[in-house]
Amino acid sequence: MISRTRLLPVALVLAGALAPIAARAVDLNVAGTLQLDYLFTPFRGSEPPPATYALDGFTTEFSLKLAVDLSDHVAGAAKVCFGCHGFEVGMAYVDLRAHDALNLRVGRFSPTFGEFGLRHDPGNHRFSDKPLPYDMGRMLRFFDFGRSVLPAPYVENGVEVFGRHEFGRSLQVDYAAHVVAGLRALDANPADVDFAASRSTTGFVVDNNSQPSFGGRLGATVRLADRVDLTLGASALYGDYDRDARLSYLVLGGDLYLRLFRTNVRAEYLIRRTEMDARQPDAFRNEIAPAGSPAPDRLFHVRDGWYVEVEHPLLRNLDVMLRWDGMRRIGNVPTTLPLESAAAVSRWSLGAQVTVLRGWRVKTSLQHYTWTGLRNGVDQEFAAHLGVVATF
Repeated sequence: MISRTRLLPVALVLAGALAPIAARAVDLNVAGTLQLDYLFTPFRGSEPPPATYALDGFTTEFSLKLAVDLSDHVAGAAKVCFGCHGFEVGMAYVDLRAHDALNLRVGRFSPTFGEFGLRHDPGNHRFSDKPLPYDMGRMLRFFDFGRSVLPAPYVENGVEVFGRHEFGRSLQVDYAAHVVAGLRALDANPADVDFAASRSTTGFVVDNNSQPSFGGRLGATVRLADRVDLTLGASALYGDYDRDARLSYLVLGGDLYLRLFRTNVRAEYLIRRTEMDARQPDAFRNEIAPAGSPAPDRLFHVRDGWYVEVEHPLLRNLDVMLRWDGMRRIGNVPTTLPLESAAAVSRWSLGAQVTVLRGWRVKTSLQHYTWTGLRNGVDQEFAAHLGVVATF
């Protein structure tokens, strides 16, 4: 059962929006998604079981969204989701619409970044898992590699201005700019952001350093021909994440989406530069400064990631997918991570989705991982997914 304290922010946001116009008619929408996925990776009896380095076996992802159109200019939405992290308030916000080109969003929401963030819900993408740059726990060696570039969904408290404008029938430009609490870490001497600290399951979800984060996305969609569209976008996030606002992070991304008749092609590249607290040199695997040189009080590491994905419907109820994705980490390494100073993973996935009934689909995929820079010597692994997703 969801505790009352977790539902309180949702109730307050919706009550505040509904109160001024309670006498008016409203347009109410309820939607939900449930995905049950099984992840299998083979291992020998003498090897550690996959549960020691991956969230294998069964996982359930569930989301329930309530959207309310209060008028032509005011709308509200609230969403609760459940996954391996427990229950989470995924959104609780109000939109004020002045024009298609000018909208204001306030509350708790996913700041606009990249293309995948718009379709992170399992009902909106074909594979059972997310691309590696956005992975939130289903990749192999998730704990060893030290998380992804920007796990999705990334949910924050703040304000966002967004809109779109059409230039004739062939060009549409959209933008979003936000000010939010930002990524954070609760440790005294952090070496990376702690994405779990941004989730409502951790207790108080407040800014840890009184410094907001800034970011946004700019995109353009061009109609090249009938049923042929091309979308390009660029995104950025910047802020300080530690308690003392000494350590900064910068995330940049570019995205591409091509609709070519019945075929969809998507690609994204993300890179995150994160400063690390170096006041405890023994916490790092390598020396932080040459002998005889003064030691810096901060270092940085870089994570980048990418994916290229192709989807095509073979039959009316059968889609096939091919995806290549990967990630890299470069920089000095905390002793808690079993990585070299340059580590990488590349993954190929071949999948299919079968629509059994309306709102009921079966997903399956085979995956091959190639690793470099793991200190345990692992260089290749295989995995398979089988899942069911229902939408309503």
